[in-house]
Amino acid sequence: IFIIPAPSHRKKLPRTPRPLETMGAIGSNPCLEGCFSWGTKQAKGGSSSCRQPPTNGKRKFSATKGGPASWPKTLYLVRHGQSAYNEYYEKHSKDPMNLFDADLTQQGEEEAREINRSALLPKDIELALTSPLTRAARTCLLALPPGENGAKEYRVSAVMSEHLEASCDIGRPPHELAKVFPELTFGNLDDVWWYVPEEHREGITVAGSQRLFTEEGRREPAKAFRARVDAFAQLLASTPEASIAAFAHADFFHEFLCRYFAAADKKYEAYWMQNCEVLKLKVDNPGCLRGPMEADEEENAPLKEEVAPPPPQVNEPARRPSNGALGFNLLRKEMAEGNPDLKPAEIARKASQTWKAMSQDERLTFMDRVKVNP
Repeated sequence: IFIIPAPSHRKKLPRTPRPLETMGAIGSNPCLEGCFSWGTKQAKGGSSSCRQPPTNGKRKFSATKGGPASWPKTLYLVRHGQSAYNEYYEKHSKDPMNLFDADLTQQGEEEAREINRSALLPKDIELALTSPLTRAARTCLLALPPGENGAKEYRVSAVMSEHLEASCDIGRPPHELAKVFPELTFGNLDDVWWYVPEEHREGITVAGSQRLFTEEGRREPAKAFRARVDAFAQLLASTPEASIAAFAHADFFHEFLCRYFAAADKKYEAYWMQNCEVLKLKVDNPGCLRGPMEADEEENAPLKEEVAPPPPQVNEPARRPSNGALGFNLLRKEMAEGNPDLKPAEIARKASQTWKAMSQDERLTFMDRVKVNP
């Protein structure tokens, strides 16, 4: 695994020191048909650096109609540049609740262009995948502009959109996106392709989805989000291209790295990419893209809607917490002690945003202060 670090000025919060395909809509039970082919044979062989698919596994791989999948694959994960939401949150530490599909700031555009100027992405990218959210799509086209040195193919994938927890994660309909980004194809997206609770999907409008977020506090359940991350891994495993650049978001890549790479490298348990950071990963075989299997009862359980502010989680099964989780809990505890007037939900959101904005070394200072019991 190789990391191409972003220059020091590329931070979600600039003042923080750094010591260190187009698919359908996303519902509460995401429809993932068309994202990839469900295969019938397990992949064999591969290196010892990643897990092999167990013989009794549920998730299987096959090539899409473009041809057999190529191995090994080289992935370049690229988080979008600074967005208007990043800038607003830096100043106000809260969601304005109406910054839908936030675009890049001037600084964010410059960060994306710097990727191209510095040649942080090679000239032999076969496939560029991007989230339909504007900040990711614009980063894609600025960092890897179509042309002689661009990717051979560009695809938009709704499964790559950010975990819908903030107003900036609500997108725009495809006809609007097509006017802004004529280089990309959005034709197979539904008008409302981002998460909407299943009971509201029929006849949903953009304005209706915004009201569900702002007035009813509806958020994307973690299980639905994880299903999209797993669909992205399946897409990567089934595509014939061997060199792929993926443009997406902090939470999305954090979950992807945690689910698929933390077993081989513990740093990915709590890894949050900075704005316009480029992370290079080598994937030897489909086993590397086979995520943690969920328990049968969880696979079959109905989705639990997440409504803001979320209730405290109680009576969860005992498990060994990761260093990242313990470090985050310590940060949240200290924030609560220093801000006694804030409600628990406000503390949780503020701590989450602060944790994401930290550099990895800054997070390690919290992790080092706690110990995981064996």
